[in-house]
Amino acid sequence: MAAKSQDKILFGIALVLLLASAGWALLQTSKLSELRNSANAGAVSSVYSPAGIDAPRVSTKVWPQPLAQTRGAEWIYDVFTPPEIYYDATTKQFSVTPPVNVPDKPKEPIPFGVELVSIKQDIFRLQLVGYIGGEGDYRGNFENALSGETIIGRAGKEFTDLGLKVKSFQVKRNVIKSPDSMDTIEIEAIAVVVDTKTGDETTLTNKRRLIKGTPIAILKETVSGNTIEKKAEGTFVIGDATYTVVTATAEPPSVVISKTSPSLVAPETKTLTPPAPVDAVPVSAEPAPAPAAATPFMFGN
Repeated sequence: MAAKSQDKILFGIALVLLLASAGWALLQTSKLSELRNSANAGAVSSVYSPAGIDAPRVSTKVWPQPLAQTRGAEWIYDVFTPPEIYYDATTKQFSVTPPVNVPDKPKEPIPFGVELVSIKQDIFRLQLVGYIGGEGDYRGNFENALSGETIIGRAGKEFTDLGLKVKSFQVKRNVIKSPDSMDTIEIEAIAVVVDTKTGDETTLTNKRRLIKGTPIAILKETVSGNTIEKKAEGTFVIGDATYTVVTATAEPPSVVISKTSPSLVAPETKTLTPPAPVDAVPVSAEPAPAPAAATPFMFGN
């Protein structure tokens, strides 16, 4: 019984909605008909007729000649034609005339700042320069490298100012063999000296000077002329530049120096050699005598 009552209610609601939709549709149809009628009533047909246009008034004017600008008489150019403007790097000014091209002066190279005078050998403080005497009584000629004094001595001789003592001294005869000629005899003096403080032994010979340590480069500042003595890896400063002696060689005399400075983009390295000696040309104080005039020879009959 309850189910039937519910069906009736749903059916009634659907019927009401259907009637409301039909009424709304009829109302819209009526409004559309009114709009169509009003649009047709307002539209009136008319015939197109073109209207005439008056010709425009034309006036002609001549542009005046260009006047000089306040910059100068050369600053004159036509309208709509901009001038070619140049920049003169010399005067640092703009101009309408091309600047005169002045060739740039080549930059003078920055001087290296130092020269090599000579290479000094760091010789041992005592040298053996020769010998005197005969078999069984040989004595050596020693040179004090610090004072330049020559002293004669044999085994047991002590050089107190140098801190050295002669341990042994002998003269040997060395046979020099030659495949192309006869053998030769070379006499050599040999001395063994001992350092009295350290006990180090050093062998000296009269055939060559004993070099101890590395060569010393004697350098000269280019501007001031001051003399500098440095061994390899030694550094010194001139102005804002720092120099380092890379290597120093005695034979042949040369030195490699590296230069660094805030004004340099990269370190500059040069190999320096001492200046070549200038041979003196003797000049005669008296002019050479003029050649004697030739005497003619006459043949007799």
